[in-house]
Amino acid sequence: MAGKSYHSQHHGHDKVRVVIECSIDERARIKMLAARKHMTISEYFLSMAKKDIPSKKPNKDTLDAFKEINEGGGHSFDSVDDFWEQMGINPHA
Repeated sequence: MAGKSYHSQHHGHDKVRVVIECSIDERARIKMLAARKHMTISEYFLSMAKKDIPSKKPNKDTLDAFKEINEGGGHSFDSVDDFWEQMGINPHA
C-alpha cells in the first residue's frame, strides 16, 4: 500500500514501516544496487535519505560565525526593524 506506514517496536527502538510500490524488475534492480554496497534494501534507501537530512552538528560557516561573535565581531541590532534598516531593506514597502 503506497503511502501507508506501520509502527512497531524493534529491539527497543521505535520503527515505522514504509511501503514502496514498484515492479518486480525494479525491486530486483534496487536489491542488486543495495547488495553491491553490502546493504539491505532498507539500509540502502535510508543511506540515500540521510544525505538530505539536515545534521544537528553546525557546519563550518556556522562555527566560524560563532567564533566571530565570541571574539567580539559581528553585528548587533536593537530590533528586527533595525536589522532590516541596516540591511537597506524597507520591510514595510
